[in-house]
Amino acid sequence: MFIIKAILFILLAGLLLIGFLVLSVLGVLNRARRQFFGKGEGQQQESVNNKTTRDGQVITDTRDPQTVNRKIIADDEGEYVEYEEG
Repeated sequence: MFIIKAILFILLAGLLLIGFLVLSVLGVLNRARRQFFGKGEGQQQESVNNKTTRDGQVITDTRDPQTVNRKIIADDEGEYVEYEEG
């Protein structure tokens, strides 16, 4: 009787381990799919960046990272202004 319970316990533990591994692999594949193909249709995920000023005001920025990090003026644009102290 003890041997049957031990075998059933080992089988149950094995099934739980296999289930955990399958769920882990599916999670990794799902994250890779979302990263490769984008967010998917109907799922607009908004990134929110909150900053608090010294006087306690909260500034919320909901722009996407490409917009936040873009250059305003290209490296080859602009003009050189000679400054003279007077």
